[in-house]
Amino acid sequence: MTTFPLRRRPALLGLAAAVLLAAPTAMAATPPAPSRGALAESLASAHGKASPSTDTDRQVERFKHQLAKSGYVSQSGTEAVFDLNKRYCEGAVFSAMWPNPQSPYIVTGMPEVPGQAPNTNPPATWRLRQDEAIVLIGTTPPPEEYFSFDLTMLKGSLPTGPLLWTSVGDPVNNRTVRTQGRTPYDRPFALVITGNGRTRAEVNRMLDASGLAHATNNMTIPPAMYRLGLDQDADQFLLGIRTAVAEPGFEKALDDYRATPPLQVFRVRPQSNSGNEATPVYGPDPLPVPHLRVSGTGATELDLNPTLQLLRQRIIDAHPGYEARDEVVERGFEESNPGLQDNLVIDPPITGVGALSNDADDPITRNFSLPDGSFVVAYGTNHAATGQATYSSATLYADAKAAVALTAKNNRELQGSADDFIPDQPHADKLYAWTFSRAGDTGPAGPHVTTLPPTSTDFCAQHGTDRPVDMSTLRFVARAYMQPDTLTRPALSSLLLDRLLVFTPKK
Repeated sequence: MTTFPLRRRPALLGLAAAVLLAAPTAMAATPPAPSRGALAESLASAHGKASPSTDTDRQVERFKHQLAKSGYVSQSGTEAVFDLNKRYCEGAVFSAMWPNPQSPYIVTGMPEVPGQAPNTNPPATWRLRQDEAIVLIGTTPPPEEYFSFDLTMLKGSLPTGPLLWTSVGDPVNNRTVRTQGRTPYDRPFALVITGNGRTRAEVNRMLDASGLAHATNNMTIPPAMYRLGLDQDADQFLLGIRTAVAEPGFEKALDDYRATPPLQVFRVRPQSNSGNEATPVYGPDPLPVPHLRVSGTGATELDLNPTLQLLRQRIIDAHPGYEARDEVVERGFEESNPGLQDNLVIDPPITGVGALSNDADDPITRNFSLPDGSFVVAYGTNHAATGQATYSSATLYADAKAAVALTAKNNRELQGSADDFIPDQPHADKLYAWTFSRAGDTGPAGPHVTTLPPTSTDFCAQHGTDRPVDMSTLRFVARAYMQPDTLTRPALSSLLLDRLLVFTPKK
């Protein structure tokens, strides 16, 4: 694709001075950047085992037979959880980049093709020959509020940053996936990723003959926007799987799915007669840029604003011994296609695109200070309860640069929490109020309070390292995934943005 100079988007400009009080930001000391070898070693530990066998083994064997019959060759890849908090502490990534702790990412690892230019972040990122395809066969996750297969383009080094990290089209999610059967959950399926029309048609026919007719999902890497190939200048891609909030009774099934993903993944290509696997066999047959799902229905949450303002005042009134200040939450990540064209990099605290899914809105605050003895109350509309999202959550992060996840609460956990303050309001069930506290025994208590670790906590000790994390500097992200009516992210203009009140003891 056409390239432009990398730009760092200023984080969250234009906030109204009347509602935002600047908070001091303390940056943690950062050790020397890890080498590419450190990342490869870390990824190898995560991707050390081949994809496990599944109940789709018969389809896989048939597919391999079809590949050989059609003159294709294949290489097997891997699937494993990539814990960004842990990888940050190990030094494998320059920042955790505000991960979702309730949805650890399952990442596809792919081997390199003999003769290709080395990948920057192997095996997590991979180049693709213009007539190649990535094929994933397996079973979908168990019943849960949201899952998706999200294809992204990643430019830059994970150990050193910054990164240009954008979504490549819409994800395949639990409302759009094609499976064998009437349910999207626990069913056989296939996923094909390519930018070549001839390759797609041939691979789809092979999957049909393998018993996966009507269960094949196609994702496009459009050559109009991305540079396919195996040379040094070719773009590199990453396939991640999000899984969030198991249905009651399926919690262990989801844990098992993440621990041992029942998926097998291959890179497949027509076999070269010359022995040069890096050179395409088929001529270009570029697939067009797919249509995007359209956000928003015109319905909004805005009629709940008076109740939201009352909730704010009741929260303040409930804590007379503390000073309250507002931390503004607003749009923080650019959409992928504009971000790609403007080369908006993620380099915390700068958000850029930040691998923002096309299925999600992720409003964010600036970094703020939360000393010991203080607490913060996140409040707002429960976007799942209002019908604007399938899954939503409120998450706190530590350290302006490390951006590691401390804790999160999802829409199910948030349900009913606003009753602590507005039990007399008819729409209280559509709002939430959750406290994250460092105030100890003298602070808030109850079922809707999460105790935060003190500022002196060594965050990375849990992962066996001492990489510094500034626990006094926090940031808040509110997620809203997949509006049920549109099967994509809600329109940001339809949401009442989540809010934050920071409470410190009165002097």
